Amino acid sequence: MAFFFIVMKKQFALYFIILFYSIHLYSFAQTNYPTDYFQSPLNSTISLVGNFGEIRPNHFHAGFDIRTGGQEGMAVNAVADGYVSRIKISSSGYGKALYVTHPNGYTSVYGHLQGYAKDIAAYAKKIQYANEAFEIDTLLTPDALPVKKREQIAFSGNTGSSSGPHLHFEIRNTKSEMPINLYEFGYKVPDNTKPKITEIVVFPIGKTASVNGKQVLKKIKPINKNDKYTIAPADSIVVNGEMGFGINCFDTESGSTNHNGVFSVELQIGGERVYYHQLETFSFDNSRYVNAHIDYPEKQKHNDIIQRCFVSKNNKVEIYKDVINNGVVSFTDDSVHLIKYIVKDFVGNTTELLLKVKSTSHTKIKEKEVDSKAIPFDCLTENKFENFEIKITIPPDALYDDVNFIYSKTLDIKAPYAPLHHIMDEETALQKSYSLSIKSIKVPDSLQKKACIVSISGKRKESFEGGTYKDGWVTTETKDFGNFTIAIDNTPPRINYAFTMPDKNNVDLSKAKTIGIIATDDLSGIKKYRATIDGNWVLCEYEPKKDLLYYTFDGNIKTGEHTFKIEVSDDKNNMSTLSFKFKR
Repeated sequence: MAFFFIVMKKQFALYFIILFYSIHLYSFAQTNYPTDYFQSPLNSTISLVGNFGEIRPNHFHAGFDIRTGGQEGMAVNAVADGYVSRIKISSSGYGKALYVTHPNGYTSVYGHLQGYAKDIAAYAKKIQYANEAFEIDTLLTPDALPVKKREQIAFSGNTGSSSGPHLHFEIRNTKSEMPINLYEFGYKVPDNTKPKITEIVVFPIGKTASVNGKQVLKKIKPINKNDKYTIAPADSIVVNGEMGFGINCFDTESGSTNHNGVFSVELQIGGERVYYHQLETFSFDNSRYVNAHIDYPEKQKHNDIIQRCFVSKNNKVEIYKDVINNGVVSFTDDSVHLIKYIVKDFVGNTTELLLKVKSTSHTKIKEKEVDSKAIPFDCLTENKFENFEIKITIPPDALYDDVNFIYSKTLDIKAPYAPLHHIMDEETALQKSYSLSIKSIKVPDSLQKKACIVSISGKRKESFEGGTYKDGWVTTETKDFGNFTIAIDNTPPRINYAFTMPDKNNVDLSKAKTIGIIATDDLSGIKKYRATIDGNWVLCEYEPKKDLLYYTFDGNIKTGEHTFKIEVSDDKNNMSTLSFKFKR
């Protein structure tokens, strides 16, 4: 046969040697989840904007994104008896979120909320005022806020990193905190539509591997006719050496056009399974491995989401099963071989695609040349690079694969405090942060506390990477490669009124519900703020999507004249202050 893991009887001993070194990644446990215990969190039929496990920037999606008709304020109900075990309020992530722990060993999570039901809202507000902070993350005892099944606990919204009104809903294992695919609990979403395949990809992996005589990946857009997928004759494939395969696919529910994630992908070679993954559960600690699961360079270059049917050397996400030789296949004979993709959604709708690949034992491809300045880095160990201008320390398991590390620098008149350092490229992903230190050039003493490291995109856009100055070096932690230099951030945030003030000397807010402030910053971003009325701290909420800070009158401000003051600081402690008198 064409593949080193499929052998004849006379190679039986070799088979077991190879099998011993094959990967069996994370056997899927046959868990019996309760399918009639939890109800819907909304008083409406569940329709999805996003489903469990679909690919998002830097993470697998951990739940359902449920439509709320483009509106905020829908009643959100407890899906079962339990108690509010955690209240988390943030200007990013899930925004206003609520966690309810249930006696059967699971915790339900509700995110991007507009607000909470009366008793929960009062509890949260008490914590916020005690801490003088909008953002809180509070754990509760079982007797603090018990809830009943179908009891309203919140209102749907659009807070945090949400791109539109919806309810983010999860169920987690309480002990492990691992999210579980909600379909497992009997949540039914009408779906009689088969997954769609938009693209398949063949990757030459070995040093002399080739696809159609070239050492570049081959993309093929299959022909779909009545959910039957075929490959055009013009898309013939001739391969030699070690190959990996990939697929671009999505699923939709009945009556929807949203491109949601699929449940499982299987790759067979000559009728033998060599790769399989399914989205039943994963840990949040490993969710960022999505960048190893996809072809990250294609995502960066073309925003193309190709799921690789082969596994990186350092990929620990818990979704793979029975992957042989990391899913890499060796083609060395002169034969035609059948490659089959099998894609399923959770309810079992299945799409298959059969691909014929011609293998050749002859190749004219020379071994890929490696840049003479490149340094081999092992992804499983610590790696360091340093000279008199830069220091880089990459911890073990930060890289997904072994790489040939490349570094260079250029002088840039727009970067007066350090050269522009080129570290690898933006197409190489990282699981963990690495330490980056850059030697500064003549930073005045008065500006040293304002020094920071910035990354520079191809369009000269600066992105703040943080950093502190010490002994002529600026040091930070980052999860990105690219172009870096030192900048100075000594510009305070800009703040202004979010409402019209006809007369600044006579501000009448007697009928107003809120006080709104627009706050923006050019580089390091808004880090903290403090609002007071008559010198007393008041709760200001922050909506970064709108650059909006706002205080909501709650009845504690008495009739008469008052002074509102807000101080806003960025990450380098540059501060702006706005103050005015108003009548209530």
